[in-house]
Amino acid sequence: MKKNYTNIIFIILFISVGLFFALYLTNSKKIAFVRSNELVYGYQGMKEAHAVQEEKSKQFKTNIDTLQMDLQKVIAQYNSEYATLSPKERTEKEKLISIQQQNFQQYANNAENTIKQNDLDLTEGVLNQINTLVEKYAKENNYQIIFGTTSSGNILYGDKEIDITEPVLKFINSNYSSKPDSLK
Repeated sequence: MKKNYTNIIFIILFISVGLFFALYLTNSKKIAFVRSNELVYGYQGMKEAHAVQEEKSKQFKTNIDTLQMDLQKVIAQYNSEYATLSPKERTEKEKLISIQQQNFQQYANNAENTIKQNDLDLTEGVLNQINTLVEKYAKENNYQIIFGTTSSGNILYGDKEIDITEPVLKFINSNYSSKPDSLK
């Protein structure tokens, strides 16, 4: 009887250990990496952000070109009228040209700064979306760590078996639902 009792305990212990390992293996955490540049630039949100930024940049460029042409016309007109202008008229026109040049330069500088700031804001919004979606992917697929490779060499080598760039990219694009706040 004692032998049967010991066998039953052994069987229960064996089954318990087996179940523990089975649960452990099915719930084990994984480690992987993604190729960050491919992930970021393959993401639909980044593509849309670039399109929006390109459109804004084109508008600023058009405005700058128009202002520059206007300034060149004013200078050309001044040069053609120079001989017929009195010293007082020359001085007044030179002041107006100087003010127009300053306004042009100020607009061009502001446009450049605005474009840079918009780019930073757009990129930050997209990266926040990507980070949120990668975290969601990691949790849904039981990853403990997902590293990102960069051109600066954070990961020098990774086995292709743990490179999950493609499935993560598919996941984040399929979960892309709205533009980042910086695009709205």
